[in-house]
Parts: sequence; structure tokens; C-alpha cells
Amino acid sequence: MSTLAGIRVVEFAEGVAGPLAALRLADLGASVTKVEPACGDWLRGAAPALPGSEMSAAFFELNRGKRSVALGADPPAARLLMRALVANADVFITDRGDGELGSLGLDEIGTEPFALNPRLVIASVSPWGARGPLADCKGSELTAQAMAGYTRYLGSHGEPARRLGADVASAGTATFAVQAVLAALLWRNRSGRGQRITLSLLNSLLAMKSIHLAAQSDPDVYAGPRVGGASNPPERGWRTRDEPIFFSFGGSVGAQGRPGWVQFVEEAGLSRLLDDPRFDKTGRNSTGHGIDVHELRAEYEREFARHPADELVAIIRKHGGNAATYQRADHALAHAQTRALNIVGEVLSAAGSAVKVRAYPARFSRLRPALDGVAPRLGEHTAAVAAESGIRGSVLAQMLAEGGLATDAEAQCAPSAQPRPAGSSITSRNR
Repeated sequence: MSTLAGIRVVEFAEGVAGPLAALRLADLGASVTKVEPACGDWLRGAAPALPGSEMSAAFFELNRGKRSVALGADPPAARLLMRALVANADVFITDRGDGELGSLGLDEIGTEPFALNPRLVIASVSPWGARGPLADCKGSELTAQAMAGYTRYLGSHGEPARRLGADVASAGTATFAVQAVLAALLWRNRSGRGQRITLSLLNSLLAMKSIHLAAQSDPDVYAGPRVGGASNPPERGWRTRDEPIFFSFGGSVGAQGRPGWVQFVEEAGLSRLLDDPRFDKTGRNSTGHGIDVHELRAEYEREFARHPADELVAIIRKHGGNAATYQRADHALAHAQTRALNIVGEVLSAAGSAVKVRAYPARFSRLRPALDGVAPRLGEHTAAVAAESGIRGSVLAQMLAEGGLATDAEAQCAPSAQPRPAGSSITSRNR
């Protein structure tokens, strides 16, 4: 039996953070119903599409295994279904504000206990959090990165800030959301009560800064990349005959330190560095993020130009150092280490074609997360979910007629014309 078999999740979120959190719960066996606005999650229209399909590859990756319920042009007319879905759910993941949720019949969502479903675990994701002067402001992946200071570590000092291409805020928030939901479910098992969890892109980024915040609070005491990262030039690795590499030695064991660096420079043809007082005999200051790297890198690179990257990496690892080549994504996925970890899984799409997806990141000795390869069409399950919720016949017909729900939503909204809903507060669209 899957870990979360029997757990019902309702997801009313778009983009990356909320959908990724719900996906991970689905991988662990939860049943996820995705509620979408009239023209769908904006990620449906994000390029590129799956080969032979109009569905966005990113949407497929984040929403496979879910069922889709589409709201219509007048979402408040769907109050009855929204209340029924949430009343019967175990988990509700949303990036909507209380005002929009209230218009859909969930106006008591911010109260505890939640009268409609006291056992419900609610995970509310927002850019800035539920409190403070920015609580009601719009936000995105990039504005959160800027606010949290992540752009300080990209580009060169004195030049305009650069964005970090990865969805680090959204993916981090999704990870924290899964952790929090699982903790709240454990608490519910003991207490019988649900609770509301609030998460934000900003808080996630600050939490992931780890010791950077401590180091930068008193830079006269600390040294190294956690202080200098904001002003040092971009880290592009050590140039070799072909691909750049990153490598490091260091640590202190006994009076002589670690001998690995000495043996490495001798084998690599760099014995002259042993007589250069600028190089410590452990390699700590002149490799990795050492404080003298930017001054001394060229001394290594003169000899490295004679060696291919793979050869240098092998020598470094042979003598206890840490090294890797800088790889493109396709090379990284094809690497023997990546294949050994089964990071990439393969699923069958609705059309029967094989699609590669990222597997669940953790490996269990007994549990086997299941990867579902079917991502829903917009509104594909509206009628079925409504019927399961007791809404059928003339009641369902009225909701459809009033624009509360839609069952053929994809025919009404061309992918290129999918707007971002006014109520949505999180998006990575401005990437």
C-alpha cells in the first residue's frame, strides 16, 4: 500500500510551488484533485510542449497523476462544489488569498477550527507571507529572489543584478510545504484536528540561505564565499584543455594537514607550487572557495591547459580531493552516477508514448513511490468529481449554465491566449 493511500488532496494553485507540493504527495499515493481557473493553470501554455502534443512539458511534469476540475467564467457559481471538495478533503493546497477563497464559499478558511472540515490541513502559499506590509502584494519567483538577496550572488560586482534561472524559491517552498503537510497529518493523527500552514517564497529563500546570513552579519569575523560571494567575480571553474572543472582540497588533520594536495600537484606537473609561499600545503586557500582562489587560479590553469578535464578530475579524486566537470543538463542526466540513483524515471503518457520525468527524490528501503504519467486535460474530470461530491443532474447543469464550472474548457481557451488569473499571486512567468 502506498504511504498516503486514502489521503485526498485538493489543489487550487498554479505555476510551480503549490503544484509541485501536490505532485510529491501524489507520488506517495495521495489522490489529488486540481481546481483550475477558466483557462487553466497558466503553466499549461508555457513552452515547450511535449512532442506531438499541445500540453506544456512543464505542466505535464508538475501535474501528472492529478484530476482536473475547471471553473467557469463565473467561479462564485461553483461555491457548492468547492465547499463539497474541501469538506471531504484531508489536505487543501492553495496559492489564493482569503478574499478569492471567500468568493468561492470558503470565507471561514482563515478561522480555526475550520468549521466546514475541522480535520483539514490547509497549506497556503504566497510570495510574502500572511502578515506584514507586503502580505497582500503580488509577487513572483524573481521578485522573491531579488527581495531575499539571491541576485547579489550572480553576475559581477558593480554590474546589474542577474536572475537565477532555476525556480529555487518555488521548488524550495514546495519542499517545505510537503514537510509541513506531513507533519500536520501526523499531528492530526494524535489530536484529531487539522490546522492551517502558511508558507512564502521569501521565507523559503531566507531559510535556505543557511549560514550566509550569519556570516554576512559580521563580515570582519568570517571569511570565504559566504561573505565574498556578493562581490567576488562569477565562479566559472578552472579552465582545462576542454571543459572547466571545480575542485577543492582542504581540511586540517594533524600538524602537516592533509597530504592529498601535495600529491596532486606533484602528479599534475605543478610541483613548483610547493615552493611558492602563497600556497598553503593543504590546498585549502587556493582551491574550492578558498580566500586566495581568485588571485591564484591562473597558476593552476597554466598547467591545466595541457590536461583534459576528466583526467584532472580523476587525479584529484585519486588523492582525496573533491572535483567535477561543469556539465550541461543532458550530460548530467546521462552520467553514470545519475543513472545509478534513478533520478530519472519513465512513464507512459495518455497517448501511450514514453516520457522521462524526475522520480521522487528520496529512496526508501521499503516504500516505492508510484509515478503516474497521465496529466489531465483542462476540466477533464469536472463532471466525475462533481458527481462524486453529490452534484449531478439539474444541479450540475445549472452550475455549467451559470458559468461556475466548465467541462470542455480546453476548447474554449487556446493555449496561447491563457491569461494569468487576476487572483493568482504566484507565478514564474516573468522569467
